[in-house]
Amino acid sequence: MRKPVIGITSAYEMEEGLRNYHRTTVSIDYTKGVVAGGGIPVVLPVINDKEVIKGQLALLDGLLLAGGNDINPFLYGQDFKEGIGLVSPERDQCEMVVLEEFLKTGKPILGICRGHQLLNVYFKGTLHQDLRYAGKNVLKHKQDFYPELPTHKVTIIDKDNFIYRLYGEIIYTNSFHHQVLDRLGEGLTEIAHTDDGIIEAFQKKGHKFLYGIQWHPEMMTARGNKEMEKTFVEFIKACLE
Repeated sequence: MRKPVIGITSAYEMEEGLRNYHRTTVSIDYTKGVVAGGGIPVVLPVINDKEVIKGQLALLDGLLLAGGNDINPFLYGQDFKEGIGLVSPERDQCEMVVLEEFLKTGKPILGICRGHQLLNVYFKGTLHQDLRYAGKNVLKHKQDFYPELPTHKVTIIDKDNFIYRLYGEIIYTNSFHHQVLDRLGEGLTEIAHTDDGIIEAFQKKGHKFLYGIQWHPEMMTARGNKEMEKTFVEFIKACLE
């Protein structure tokens, strides 16, 4: 059976101690997740040439928007607030073009962590720049130590999606983020949240496969979690249909 090719977005990072020198980087866990799901991972570098980007995307069967730095709040109409972390304007610009062009294909898209947030911003949603703005009783969403350790419960509130089919009403996940969704983007449907009300997953109904997930299934999959591996199996399966 043919294996689908999955593009994984990457970071544009400066080499520490060496001026004006940048690297393309992404956690190996994303590639491990794609391989475990049955796909062929290809890392997409941050570039600013739209025609080259379109040429890259023509080779893909699916797109995985990976985690990373904070998204520039100017993209959702806000000034910078206390608590925001590093932003990468180069990556933001590139990924917005990647997303705009790949959406035209109708092919599957999975956004994880930053990718989840980027999708929301693209569809005119907003973010809380730091958990301090999301309420007084938020859970700990940026865990320490074991990357595969479940640290909070996620309740699936919508049944018409692959997450509910795989995991039912309750799933326990890891958590590595300090920004969260505020206003949900246009045309997106919330399908899961934590007990403090943070949106942990959404779906774009009517699209073949477009999901945003706030937790990190790739971290858990790369360390042997067979249940989370099913998320990548489902994604890759959609890329074959």
